[in-house]
Amino acid sequence: MQFVNYYCIIYLLTIELNTPPTHRYARKEVKRVMAGSIEKRGKNSYRLIVSEGYDLHGKPLIHRKTVHGTKKEAEVELAKFVTEVQNGLVIDGKVLRFSEFVEIWKRDYGSKELAPSTYKRYCRMLETRLLPYFGRFYINKIKPTDIMKFYDLLEKDTQLVRKQGNNGAKTKKPLSGKTILEHHRLLRAMLHKAVYWQLIVTNPAERVQPPKARKPKRKSYDDEQTKILLENLEQLSVEDTKYKVAIILTVFTGVRLGELMGLEWQDIDFKNGIICINRSSQYLADLGVFTKVPKTESSIREIAIPEFIVSLLEEYKLWYDNQKSFYGELWTNSDRLFVQVDGKPMHPSTISKWFVKFVAQIGLPVINFHGLRHTNASLLVAQNIDIAVISARLGHAQISTTLDFYVHPLLSHNRKAGYALENLLLPTRS
Repeated sequence: MQFVNYYCIIYLLTIELNTPPTHRYARKEVKRVMAGSIEKRGKNSYRLIVSEGYDLHGKPLIHRKTVHGTKKEAEVELAKFVTEVQNGLVIDGKVLRFSEFVEIWKRDYGSKELAPSTYKRYCRMLETRLLPYFGRFYINKIKPTDIMKFYDLLEKDTQLVRKQGNNGAKTKKPLSGKTILEHHRLLRAMLHKAVYWQLIVTNPAERVQPPKARKPKRKSYDDEQTKILLENLEQLSVEDTKYKVAIILTVFTGVRLGELMGLEWQDIDFKNGIICINRSSQYLADLGVFTKVPKTESSIREIAIPEFIVSLLEEYKLWYDNQKSFYGELWTNSDRLFVQVDGKPMHPSTISKWFVKFVAQIGLPVINFHGLRHTNASLLVAQNIDIAVISARLGHAQISTTLDFYVHPLLSHNRKAGYALENLLLPTRS
């Protein structure tokens, strides 16, 4: 009986040591017994063989590597090879190059977990700069100094940009600090994933000072400019109804462009004066217009709207239904608030492009459509609305994001502050 018990214990320990990893690139957190051997292949040529247990199907995990030199040198290389396998640095018998890791990252993470637009942007960054520099590096050999040299090169790099006011002629200018910082964040995130998969032990990008980037000055309208905008919107013809509604709705809710274009009539609670944000409409050349869910839970939210916005949407619904009846069978019922003449979802940039032309025509400073989101936040702060409420309405996960990027002091308040001390300390001059 004792013999059986000992046998069971030994058997269970054997299973534990040889249990295959649950992820193709992740090693189970148990101590593995590595068995290594050397096989002579020819003159000054040796094959290194390392065994690390079994895969999910009970197939032995054997790693092989050929080296050249003396037997003593081969023994040294075998010790290194065993360590690399032990640390999870070897897949299919070899240490991965950065280019090979990129393909794994694309397949197992990027294409599955990232938004299509984000994934496409990252792939462009990889192809244009990260792969040409790091592609041939073994992933476990990338050092902080290598990354620092890469950033130095990026500072000297140039990109083609369109020069305004010169018939769209292209000119070269250095990469911005923001662009270089984006490369750093992508590289750091990818190497973090490599650590998580136990392909490397540490992340070298964590030991590099991130490139400095100036925060861009975000443009928005003050209270007086916003009043001018709304007054001119009221003068629009019936044909421009959807543009009027879209801009007014954005001013009073601060929704993102994609969220605005993703709105459906079922998202409007006319009775309670609530707009529900559940989706976003995006565009990519290879996908066309498509719908995506917000990337964070905080982006899924309810925004209270005043009664006049409810009335505006009710009037717009009547106009919308008349358009639908007019086109009859030619109408494509998408249930979106903002659609083309045949009912199909609009390209997300259609309204934003119209807005830029419109504000230029009425003499307001030209800002992009996203500037209306900044405008909304700044005006709410000026009305002493709690910052936590503003942050929740904007769909931010953290209040700091609202404070850092979306709050701008109004000119009228700035002037008031300028005279505040004079009125307090020198009342006779006032």
